Amino acid sequence: MNLIIPFTKDIKFKTNISEIASISLEHEYTVNDSEILGNFIITGEYKSHEVSVNRESFEHVLPFSVSLTTKIDASSVDFTIEDFTYEIVDKDILRVNIEYSINAIEIKESVFERDEEEKNALDEILDQMDNELEEEIREDEQEPKVEEMLEETKESEEIVIEEEKRDDSMITKEEEQEFMASINSKEESFVTYHIHIMKETDTIETVCAKYNTNINILGEYNDLTTVAIGDKLIIPEADE
Repeated sequence: MNLIIPFTKDIKFKTNISEIASISLEHEYTVNDSEILGNFIITGEYKSHEVSVNRESFEHVLPFSVSLTTKIDASSVDFTIEDFTYEIVDKDILRVNIEYSINAIEIKESVFERDEEEKNALDEILDQMDNELEEEIREDEQEPKVEEMLEETKESEEIVIEEEKRDDSMITKEEEQEFMASINSKEESFVTYHIHIMKETDTIETVCAKYNTNINILGEYNDLTTVAIGDKLIIPEADE
């Protein structure tokens, strides 16, 4: 990076300026990621009247800033005053003209950094698309349906599956066959069975109360040692 920058500033004095007896220019600056900030410091002495032998001193701090459009190596910055002139304007105004240059090594963005930025941007787009797709699926989902009749395995038996509203998938055909196999292995007088899917608010007691049964009968058809949310319980119902 190589910049040459002009700087002009009018400095108003409290009294008239008859003559600038002496003047000097100093500068200070700092560098950050986006700009160079600094101050020009103007000091000297002047006469307020032509016939005066007295000199009055002055000091003025003039801030400046330079915006950076590229990344630079801060340690490589070379700040140079190329030209400095001044003139008296309207008797009480000192106009200073400064031309300065800034040289620094630019930090080139690596291919890896560009690829990483592009990857992150693409990931954000894909995440947004996934969220929108999930939202559409949730809107299109229908409440679980009640299957009125399952495939008959015994002429004397009827299986009623009552599904609670939940976020899981519906009972598969393979699960139905497993339940049928476990029921068929018992020679009981029950002819109707319910399959209950455990919800967060369910307990063994509330399930027994709901289906008018007791924990002993429920334990004959299910393992009640560990019952978790989403588990399926077989609940027999006597034929009245």
